[in-house]
Amino acid sequence: MNSSKTFAILFIFFIVLISSANAHIAFVNPPFRGNNAERMKEYPCGGSNEVNTTAITDFPVTDGQATVNIGHGDGILTFNYAPDSNSTFQSVSDNVTVAVAEGAGPKPYTAPINLSKAGAKIGDQGVLQIIFISGENFTYQCADVKIVNAKTEANGDASFVGISEIAFFIIGLTSFVMANL
Repeated sequence: MNSSKTFAILFIFFIVLISSANAHIAFVNPPFRGNNAERMKEYPCGGSNEVNTTAITDFPVTDGQATVNIGHGDGILTFNYAPDSNSTFQSVSDNVTVAVAEGAGPKPYTAPINLSKAGAKIGDQGVLQIIFISGENFTYQCADVKIVNAKTEANGDASFVGISEIAFFIIGLTSFVMANL
């Protein structure tokens, strides 16, 4: 095997390792504002406390749905909303019980979201927060949203590729490269 092929294979494996070493939780929809695995335990947004203007997503005031990938762990997911990261977050969904065995994830969990429970109004911009509570550990992540009238107006056309999709692509690419050596 020549050195360029060896380098390519090692590089692909390195990317896969980085992808799989991500935090336990990740917003899929709406997209997360930042994913800093080392700071995910920091309130309120896992160390990503500034608005990500490139990831503001239209989200319905009622009848919304949020999807979160859980890497592994047992616990509770809570969904909260606030006008900004410095405001008081209020619950906007029932808690979701999570059980993902080590090595079995990521597993998506979807919850119905009603932002009107937190006083959100059409046209507002705010922060949707998830908290994954596992024993005494709390992990945080946030998404920036713009409140719209109905589910049909929400950003259904937007495409967001999550970490798991990238990892699967890289694994498939690695298999292809190795098969053709």
